[in-house]
Amino acid sequence: MSAETESVAPRRGVLPRLPWILLALSLALNLFFIGGFFWVRGEAARAQMRPAERFELIAHELNLDAKQRGAFEHFVGLMRMRARHLRESNQPLIEEAWGELAKPKPDDAVIDHDLEAAAANRHAFQVETSHALRSFLAGLSDELRTRFVEFAKNRQNRDVPPLLRQLQP
Repeated sequence: MSAETESVAPRRGVLPRLPWILLALSLALNLFFIGGFFWVRGEAARAQMRPAERFELIAHELNLDAKQRGAFEHFVGLMRMRARHLRESNQPLIEEAWGELAKPKPDDAVIDHDLEAAAANRHAFQVETSHALRSFLAGLSDELRTRFVEFAKNRQNRDVPPLLRQLQP
């Protein structure tokens, strides 16, 4: 009975543990699914932030005092005003250039003039916003200035408002 009964007796290894292994695997997959759901949901909420909320996030992350916050809000207001002016100035130029391009025989001089004028407007915008940025940064400590510049330079950071991304050279 010894050799034959030992081979007939069920092995006590993998088979009784299989339900526990499957349960652990199922639990791990569910946790990954739930974690992924909340991560995607958080990213979507962050991507839908309005520019004002993004600027508020920057001010909060930098922990600006009242004077620095006032300077920051002044800087943001100037940027918005100048960006609006840039759009209003360049819109007719770009439309005229496209209209000229749509013609059977476009006038290269008109197109060149429009594009040069739009580029000059853009250059003026960058110079003006650079002055406003330097004025704001002058009121920050060395550490805050470095943190702000690193924050604004990171183009992949979705928390950076599109308006600040325009500061990029």
